[in-house]
Amino acid sequence: MPPTDEKLVQAIKKKREADGLSIRALSAAIGVSFSTLARIERGEGQPDNNSKIRLLQWLGAEAEEAGLSFDSVAFVHFRAGKNIQSSTVHTLLTAAERLVQSIGRPSNSRGQEAIEDNSPTNSDSLSKEDLERAAAKFRADLGLSQNEALDSLRVEVDGVRVIPVGKADCLEARTISQLRGKAGDEWSAMSVPLDPDHENWAVLLNDTHTVERQRVTLLEEFWHILLGHKLTKIARIADAYGRTYDKAEEHDAYYLASATLLPKAAIVAAVSKKRSSEQIAAAFGTSSELVDYRIKRLGLWREHVGKQIRLSSV
Repeated sequence: MPPTDEKLVQAIKKKREADGLSIRALSAAIGVSFSTLARIERGEGQPDNNSKIRLLQWLGAEAEEAGLSFDSVAFVHFRAGKNIQSSTVHTLLTAAERLVQSIGRPSNSRGQEAIEDNSPTNSDSLSKEDLERAAAKFRADLGLSQNEALDSLRVEVDGVRVIPVGKADCLEARTISQLRGKAGDEWSAMSVPLDPDHENWAVLLNDTHTVERQRVTLLEEFWHILLGHKLTKIARIADAYGRTYDKAEEHDAYYLASATLLPKAAIVAAVSKKRSSEQIAAAFGTSSELVDYRIKRLGLWREHVGKQIRLSSV
């Protein structure tokens, strides 16, 4: 195990025991699995880059005392695969810093620390009823009926500038090429706060994806911003890059995006009329996969696939 990782493991165990936390309690607090933490403490494995960031964030001041710290940090909202490669995180970190330098308020010497969000890594999800109400109000504010399709790529949110990565003239050509090329399948969007008060944002959108995917991705980013979700930390540790991840807030943003694109009343009606996922998707300009997700979340999957239930005669 590299010396840096050994220091990290020792610091984690010291703080965990000092705080009277079990490994399971620490797992729940920071969102790293119990089995992973147990292996790390036994010296049987190394934390990946994303776990390292969560652990360093949890250590706080103790991390610096142990000689551990982030080399470079940005705070953003981040839509990407869980297993995103270090090189892609590095490229997005570079893009975030460039966006702030080009169109935001100049950062201070400590990067974007002034806008760091130190709230817990994992938060509680909103109730389904709250999510449905929020999505319905969003559509109502746009003047849409329950049967109207929403092209979210036409939605404008005050203080939010949407920048397709292919048109991001403030980024270097190499950065754009990497984000649209081999890294294109690893990320969908990144929302960058452009000022310490989070009043203005830039949403960097992956325009190599299908229009249907871009629609749901952009809505997810809008919802992260409109709900005031805490920022994701993307950072360099030694020679590797990683990020934090909040499962509950990612769930809420995706649920809201699906509910905004596919209103409940319309989906209930479509299922009752035996419409296929493909037919519903075509009517609302989304993918059939998103339709399936929405139907399942509404508890209508049995009706959708026509599974009959009955009591036996015995």
